Amino acid sequence: KLKFPSEKKARIFLEALKPETESPATPRSCVQIKQEGSLLILHFEAKDTTALRASLNSYLSWLNLLMNVHDTIEKRSH
Repeated sequence: KLKFPSEKKARIFLEALKPETESPATPRSCVQIKQEGSLLILHFEAKDTTALRASLNSYLSWLNLLMNVHDTIEKRSH
């Protein structure tokens, strides 16, 4: 579960990550994502720990990238 400062920001991240959940890179793992208010909930399933670790690392990297891009855009618009 990831808590965002607003429902709007959680929705932005949900929409950005959703395509990744709809076409997984490997059949060894899958991720479900949903929004509950300002919370973004990711549910990971994997056939083995290696696949789970790879999936977690990918999503953490994408989240970090999205946060950096979003912060940069917000700074430039102010």
